[in-house]
Amino acid sequence: MDFISTHSTWKGRQQEFWLHWELWISSSITLPRLPKKSKKITQNGDETNDLNADSQHSNGSSSITPARRERNESISEEAMSTRRVLPWKPSAMANRSKEDVRPINWSNRPKSYVMRTDEWDEFPNGRWGDSTSPAFGELSDVSHFYSFTLGSEDDRRAMLGHRPLLETDIYEVFAKYVEGTVPHIPWCETPLQPESFLIQPQLAKLNRFGFLTINSQPPVDGLPSSHPVFGWGGKGGRVYQKAYFEFFLSPDKVEILSQMVTHHPNLNLYAVNYAGRDLRVGVEEGGVTALTWGVFPNREILQPTIFDPDIFLVWADEAFSLWSSMWLNLYDFGSESYELVENIRDTYYLVAIIDNEFTDGGKTDDEFSLLTHLLAVGKNSSAS
Repeated sequence: MDFISTHSTWKGRQQEFWLHWELWISSSITLPRLPKKSKKITQNGDETNDLNADSQHSNGSSSITPARRERNESISEEAMSTRRVLPWKPSAMANRSKEDVRPINWSNRPKSYVMRTDEWDEFPNGRWGDSTSPAFGELSDVSHFYSFTLGSEDDRRAMLGHRPLLETDIYEVFAKYVEGTVPHIPWCETPLQPESFLIQPQLAKLNRFGFLTINSQPPVDGLPSSHPVFGWGGKGGRVYQKAYFEFFLSPDKVEILSQMVTHHPNLNLYAVNYAGRDLRVGVEEGGVTALTWGVFPNREILQPTIFDPDIFLVWADEAFSLWSSMWLNLYDFGSESYELVENIRDTYYLVAIIDNEFTDGGKTDDEFSLLTHLLAVGKNSSAS
């Protein structure tokens, strides 16, 4: 499949070269493996045993047209002294050198995001802006979605299942991805990221309860920007994150989860199914939410990772399409395995949940933790 459009001008040929270069070198930064024990991350950088440190995974045509505010300097000039310039790997393409804001949804499919925004003339810089603004280009059509290879059909069957018959067979594939025995799933190009080693057993259990996680990040409250796992952006700063989970979930569990969210005003839940029916719980009028931000000397606050409800719906089209293009087509039409995967695609919701309380706030171990409550919902719904 030809992912790169042919340009007749010299500018077009330059962009084509840089896109090939980006797709070749794009990969996750390797960080040291951490202990599996669950930790709480505190403002001074200390870690204590707790389930409050939630996980970071390493998830028709629609369009987005975000407006941005331009800055004069390149972010790479400010942050080359640390392991990571941004929480995500910046592009090597010259025309994206000042890009410093991206939606979280493509965190585990960055090449797809680069390709879907390849024809933009400008890229988010300083803030994401209004996704309804006509100032910027559209995301490319579904037919141009990037699909990385999982090997031959035999290789894919070995990873995703030779003959799954039950929903729990699918759950087990996601759990084994978390545990590292399955190297990839269609929504995640790379193995699990080091942040998730903190709660790997709990995350695997969550998947076995039917929360098919494809993207997540833990809360971080003012860690040094030089932190070996969570740090980014240069020396002398402090970095912050809101807890975020994204997963496929059955309709009955979505209903139970929605009831839980209504009792916790710090939570926002967004969900949409394959047919486009969407659900929002705990969400007041508003738009873009910063999920990751940093405070640095002599610089404005940076917010490189955001969640936009409208962009989530655009991403959902791609996420649901991967059930078909990378999993469903492994099985004969009409077979039990085919109908199982098709039913999950057609009935499950893609859910995003945000915990806006990112600080410790003096909470004790028995108070609210997003991960422990998700596990409780999974356990109770599985027992019923």
